[in-house]
Amino acid sequence: MILETYTRVFVEADGLERALAFYKTLLSGDETMRFAYPEAGLELAAITSPRLSVLVIAGPPEKRRPFEATRLTIKVEALEPVVALLEAAGAERLEPIQPTPVGRKTRFRHPDGLVVEYVDHAAARPA
Repeated sequence: MILETYTRVFVEADGLERALAFYKTLLSGDETMRFAYPEAGLELAAITSPRLSVLVIAGPPEKRRPFEATRLTIKVEALEPVVALLEAAGAERLEPIQPTPVGRKTRFRHPDGLVVEYVDHAAARPA
């Protein structure tokens, strides 16, 4: 069900390359994803390693602010089974499934208060 889990790092737009180089060296990882998110005014990129994956979100503070309460991004095979599991376990859905530049996403608040974004990167399916 879960394919990868990313901790989130937020940087200024001009700090993206520096952050990616740092995490690539620290984790002995590879850049596995990069895309612009023009609707949000952000650019995102990921460094993946066997032990930790980091999602770097770059842009001006006012554009990043709405995303900073979300602490993790969890990539899953498909959102629908995960949504059902989360709702059955008492998590609170914060937003409906919606498209992103690379697939779809939704956000939940876990019973302990942790806010997590769940994504699938498959071809867009009906929400």
